[in-house]
Amino acid sequence: MKNESTQNQLTLQAMVNRISVNSLSAVAEKHSFIVNDIPPGIQVSADEHMVASVFGSLLNTIISHTENCCIRISAKLFGKEVLINLKESYQVNVRAFAGSLREIKQLAEKIGGTVTITSDRTRETNIFFSFANNLSIAA
Repeated sequence: MKNESTQNQLTLQAMVNRISVNSLSAVAEKHSFIVNDIPPGIQVSADEHMVASVFGSLLNTIISHTENCCIRISAKLFGKEVLINLKESYQVNVRAFAGSLREIKQLAEKIGGTVTITSDRTRETNIFFSFANNLSIAA
């Protein structure tokens, strides 16, 4: 079995799975579900505790502001930057949600990251957590 965090290498999909499993009771209470679409080979060289803390806070905030929805999580690599996208459709009140992000944004900034929210006319909301680091895709 491969260790998910060796020499500061964080397997992003495994971290998201672990945090999602810890949130299952809250998700079930809201009649929602989580889909982890992060490819299994994405590894990040970063402070696992900080990345997990920001991501977990974002996920918990989405869960607390939605009901009856799918929360889809994906990630992409852009050179030396990772972009984690938490997407939900139709449920979140963007203004209320944005107001609760102040502390999470400050936490993300501690690792050189940013948190942004977009919402479009289809009522789809995307919450992006991005940060610069050394990224690689496992072979």
